[in-house]
Amino acid sequence: MFLFGKKKDEKDKELRTAENMTTGFSSTVVSQVAKEEAAKTFAKPQNYTGNRNLYDSGIAKRNVKQTSFNQAEQSGSQVLDPYTNQELRLRKIDAKTEFGTDWQNHLAEGDHITPIEEIHSQTKNKAWITNDDIKEIANSDDNLQTVSRKFNNAKRSRTNEEFVTDEEYLKSKGIELSEEGKQKAIEKGRESQKIIDRKVAKTSVKNALKTGHKAGLQGAANAGLMTATMSGVMNIVSVLKGEKSAEDALKDTAVDTGKAAATGYVLTGGLTTISHTLSNSSSKFIQALSKSNVPGYVITAVIVTGNTLKKYANGEISTEECIIELGEKGISFATAGASMAVGQALIPIPVVGAAIGCLVGTMVTSSIYNNIIGGIKQRKMESDERKRLISEYDDIANEARQYREELESYLETYFKDYQDCFDEALQGMKLAFEVGDANGVITGANMITKKLGGEVKFENTSEFKNFLDSDEDDVL
Repeated sequence: MFLFGKKKDEKDKELRTAENMTTGFSSTVVSQVAKEEAAKTFAKPQNYTGNRNLYDSGIAKRNVKQTSFNQAEQSGSQVLDPYTNQELRLRKIDAKTEFGTDWQNHLAEGDHITPIEEIHSQTKNKAWITNDDIKEIANSDDNLQTVSRKFNNAKRSRTNEEFVTDEEYLKSKGIELSEEGKQKAIEKGRESQKIIDRKVAKTSVKNALKTGHKAGLQGAANAGLMTATMSGVMNIVSVLKGEKSAEDALKDTAVDTGKAAATGYVLTGGLTTISHTLSNSSSKFIQALSKSNVPGYVITAVIVTGNTLKKYANGEISTEECIIELGEKGISFATAGASMAVGQALIPIPVVGAAIGCLVGTMVTSSIYNNIIGGIKQRKMESDERKRLISEYDDIANEARQYREELESYLETYFKDYQDCFDEALQGMKLAFEVGDANGVITGANMITKKLGGEVKFENTSEFKNFLDSDEDDVL
């Protein structure tokens, strides 16, 4: 009766609300599944130890050696270690035959310019980088070069700069490098790091777009099918009642479906991308929000209530009408998930049952809500019943106040530790400024940086000067 006994405007309004909710809910559900798949795809071990085989490539290192000797043969030149300037041989037997006990200085090996362990450390918390991406980047031609075994074995997981500037370590390993050789190694390491940074950024964008697109297509299909089902039902009713022609009904259903599919694509793709990115945040609070799918429910709620708030902001409806509409949509929103589940159980056809359930649930709750509001507005309810409702509303208000007080208490406790840290740090910085203690100012600033989970770049004025002079950190 609720379906056939209503005016066309009321039914259209309820249909829009149901369509918005199903699009939001289906996008949220699909994005949650897509996010879980992304978590598996982009999972990486946090510790490098024991994982070298996951990222190393013997084939790539052999290829870089072979390429060096092929090029040297074509040009009639010798293959030299770029840093020690020693002649290299491709085969161990040749190196031993020609150079005897000094053969390790002359046997060619493929070296990762930026070590694999360093690349893993830089990318293990990158949301959109896979293990395969790390392996491909680490073993690219831009990060491999031919050096001597002695140089490679001594270097291990050190960067070129760490390796060639540690004089005691070089001496203990019997590595002799000229100043020119050291400078070449440092410059090569920095060049390799810049290329790696660009590849990581490019690969991250590509993977995020690919993942979002895949999720968006699924979200568009679900939202489109659900809306087509609901719009089709309502338009068939309109045709049977003579309110629409069959042609107009088909056209309206197609338009509704197209809009829902487009919205579903954008919502699902965006939610998947945002949620997976947030799940890799250093903040446990942000991770918890992402895990519980809060962004999806927030966006769905905004979609459902956004038009009402827009009309209120534009002065198209009164405060009372705004509250009534928000209440109606709030109840429908709260029951939509359960209605979809019931509909799917009663009509076990994928998507269709959920769509019908949401449509019916929205209309039922809307009717109940409007009847209650209408009764209150017309003052036709008995005094005792009105008092009972008022008592219930007071209970709800008290409960809401308790929730608010609990939230305020939680926030006060949560942020007190931060406030104490900031007060101590700022007071220390103020005193340091007054006495001209630069190191004291840096110590105070570092307290705040550490408390917020940031990375401290320097501990004193000497380290600050080195930080400003360094080419590795972009100060700006």
